[in-house]
Amino acid sequence: MLQQLPKRPPKSSAQDISKICKNIKLLTNMFTMQVEAPQSSDSDEPQGFVNKVLCHQYDVEFSPSIAEDNRNLRYKIFKEARRNIEQIIGKFSFSGKSLFSMRNLSKEKINKIKNIDAINVDGQKFSILLRFTKTFEVNDESAQNLDKTSPNFKKGNQVTQLLNIILKSIMRDEKFQEIGKNSKFYNVNSRNEIVIKGRDGNTSALEAYKGFTFNVTPTQDKLYLMVDYCSRIIRKETALEYLKNNNNQLSGLSVITKYNNYQTYLIDRVDGQKTPSSTFLNSKTNTQISFAQYYKERYNIQIRDMRQPLLVHKRKYREANTNIQKVEEVYLIPEICNMTGMTDEQRENFQAMKEVATHTKLTPQERYQNSVNNCRFLSSKTSSSGIRIDERSNLIDAVQLRAPKVTLGGNKTANTDRGNFDMRAPTLDKIEFKDWTLIYNQKDERSVDGFIDTLKKASQTYGITVNDPFFFAQRDWNANSWIKSLDEDFSKNDLPQFVLSFGQAQSGLYSGLKKFLTSEAGIESQHVNPRSLQKNGMSVASKIALQIASKLGRRIWQVETPTGIDKNTMIIGIETSMKKIKQQQVVGVVASIDKDFTKYFSDVEIRKDNDTTLPTLSKIVTKAIQAYVKNTESVPAEVIVYRQGLGEGQIQQSCNLEIKAIQNGFSNFKSDFNPRLAFFQVNRKIGQKFYQSPQGDKGEVSNPASGTIVASQVVQNNFEFFMAAQNCNSGVCTPTKYTCLYNNTNLKEDQIWQLTYYQTFNYYNWQGPVRVPAAMKYAEKLAKFVSDTIQEAANENLTNSPFYL
Repeated sequence: MLQQLPKRPPKSSAQDISKICKNIKLLTNMFTMQVEAPQSSDSDEPQGFVNKVLCHQYDVEFSPSIAEDNRNLRYKIFKEARRNIEQIIGKFSFSGKSLFSMRNLSKEKINKIKNIDAINVDGQKFSILLRFTKTFEVNDESAQNLDKTSPNFKKGNQVTQLLNIILKSIMRDEKFQEIGKNSKFYNVNSRNEIVIKGRDGNTSALEAYKGFTFNVTPTQDKLYLMVDYCSRIIRKETALEYLKNNNNQLSGLSVITKYNNYQTYLIDRVDGQKTPSSTFLNSKTNTQISFAQYYKERYNIQIRDMRQPLLVHKRKYREANTNIQKVEEVYLIPEICNMTGMTDEQRENFQAMKEVATHTKLTPQERYQNSVNNCRFLSSKTSSSGIRIDERSNLIDAVQLRAPKVTLGGNKTANTDRGNFDMRAPTLDKIEFKDWTLIYNQKDERSVDGFIDTLKKASQTYGITVNDPFFFAQRDWNANSWIKSLDEDFSKNDLPQFVLSFGQAQSGLYSGLKKFLTSEAGIESQHVNPRSLQKNGMSVASKIALQIASKLGRRIWQVETPTGIDKNTMIIGIETSMKKIKQQQVVGVVASIDKDFTKYFSDVEIRKDNDTTLPTLSKIVTKAIQAYVKNTESVPAEVIVYRQGLGEGQIQQSCNLEIKAIQNGFSNFKSDFNPRLAFFQVNRKIGQKFYQSPQGDKGEVSNPASGTIVASQVVQNNFEFFMAAQNCNSGVCTPTKYTCLYNNTNLKEDQIWQLTYYQTFNYYNWQGPVRVPAAMKYAEKLAKFVSDTIQEAANENLTNSPFYL
């Protein structure tokens, strides 16, 4: 059963709202759509009867059957049989195993089962069986404009799904190639090659693909079509070449296969026991066949290296009859797979990144115009189908919030008018670095002395006193030697205030030290790479000083709290790491534990795949409440949760599982403890864009200002809004989408906007707003640090420290 989502809360009075924001108009890459009756009909209705636009859906069976991932072959069959199919059901669109026709058909034609035989594709004959399944109304207003709170949301989703399918069919007919499953289409014949010269003189090559993406979305106003630019970088390096250069290690990386519709696969392991000569059971013919022969027969690809190992991708799918989730292993041949993305060395190459940026980054004016042009292109292709897209209907209402007051030390305030601010004042708390330890390789002794002098000078700006550290010079770069020196000192003396390690950040040394200091010793630490000091040593040292102060739990600044927010409010951020640890996901949870949102409790849940009980999340929430009570001597009256977006399909998982786990955390603290709760899903990976109109005759479209909120027209009726928190001076701003999944607070809509925006200024690692509230940004850093570096929970001594910065 669909969990109903909260309705939009009321706003404050117009007078109160005018004090915190101003009304503005924005351009967007979302354009209105309207569905009208088709031009021709053979239905039983009188001619000219256009009250309803109906869609008839047919399921398709292929004989012989076709592999799930072989979309190219299905499209070829449909293309070859299009004329025969249109004689039966009229013009159609197709998706996977279904056909959709919006022609008004007679009942006799609708219900007749259709066989189409002898379709010749790639030298093989196929037949298809069309079986009518259902009819639904396309231009039903209730179906188009539904929000997720409605019990008929599924019906509205059916309409948007159909329209997306029609647009995808148009793109394929126009020879665009879909890469991935997010409606991103590229003209693969006009790709650009980028040649990169490395430090060693060797060259590597990338391919840049340009295209656009789109998505039909029902909103509180009407149907909208989102159209945006997209690009894709693919390495020309094959997976076989990568294996030879990396000791056959490829697990956890992704490859792309051009031969079967540019499919992307995450590689689970390399199977050195199997080669292209190995055989498997072909389920269609029930005979054994070698992988090499299979690829020759299926894709007409001749494998050259018969000794190479095979790559294994574990594909999850649901069994058609039982709906039980299963896993099958898909074997890939490295020789015909390409590596995706860029290597670290390529990313560190300034000239390479500059060249790549010419294909991947557009100015706001260029990106906006690209969306308008592609909207016109789609509009020209859909008008005969009764789908009208208006590229002039993209001017929307928005508001711009006033930036918060940020208080520094010495009763000084930062200038936040343009978002970012200069930290040229003492920190809010008086800070002294004393009894701290510095460990380094003795070859870096001169660099260490210079760094200490620079750190002292840089820290004076912030009123931070830096005393001399205890020095530990090492003769090698062995992590175990460094750890032994520190461990022996810790055993003899009290733990230092913090440990600073100095040297090239070799992975073994860095991760070994961090794991020891964070998980075993339970002490804050900071690593300094001497190379980072070469360009602007004072600036880097300034950031290091503030970062250490943050890790020690000191307050750098304080952001004002909006009017109407309960003084006993807790904010929780939840983020999931991208990288897995032994098939387990790291979930970072960070909660504020003071009344001004300047101190935080941190913990992680290492969650197994398909774990639905979430007992650890409940325990973490209980411990966060306990930390809040210990620090403030009061309990939270209100809890605001910001959760990393899980995707539209996983909203119900959050509603049914995570919200319940958080509420269990409340009751575990005290049986009758039940603070007011608001839970927001936060999505940063969205296609919606907003732009400021040109100012003056020669002006160009530009990015929205910091604090921009969009909460009407292009949002749905349930409580959601878009926010552009940062002033984006490079490239195009991507707003953040907030969708409320639960809310029993008494907060007004504008109060939540304001609280969310103000909290983007509370992240101490950046002097200005970040894209999401600070607690969520801290949770992101925590999850990444644990999954990438220490791969286990930190020592309990550090639960109130942002040690992961």
